[in-house]
Amino acid sequence: MKRLTSILAAGLLALVGAFSSSSCAVLLIGAAVGTAVYLEGQLESHLATDIAGAVDATNQAAKELGLRPISRTGDTTGALMIATDWEERKVRIELTPDEVNSKITQVKIRVGVGGNESASRRILAAIERNVKR
Repeated sequence: MKRLTSILAAGLLALVGAFSSSSCAVLLIGAAVGTAVYLEGQLESHLATDIAGAVDATNQAAKELGLRPISRTGDTTGALMIATDWEERKVRIELTPDEVNSKITQVKIRVGVGGNESASRRILAAIERNVKR
């Protein structure tokens, strides 16, 4: 049994290693809606809504959290909000429709220059609460 576990672990590591240089690793690791990954100061997740729904949810979340938008840009290929938060930090929220499923939108959030995980997760939670189901 221990040998089988070792073989499975080695196989999984080999699989991850094989895909790590391609976008497939992102697909394997973060494609599930509701799964948030914090890497290099940025929180990334997916929302179960199209780009228009994601923009609406983001705008509502910004109001609820007291984010003050500086700029908003967007169309059907993506949207970007730059704002300041309750501590005067720069907040960047980027929305991109999934390439395969238009009912899923990728969201990337960065708070401050180096990132702030707890603030980013608070913003993501507010956006998720405002997604219309």
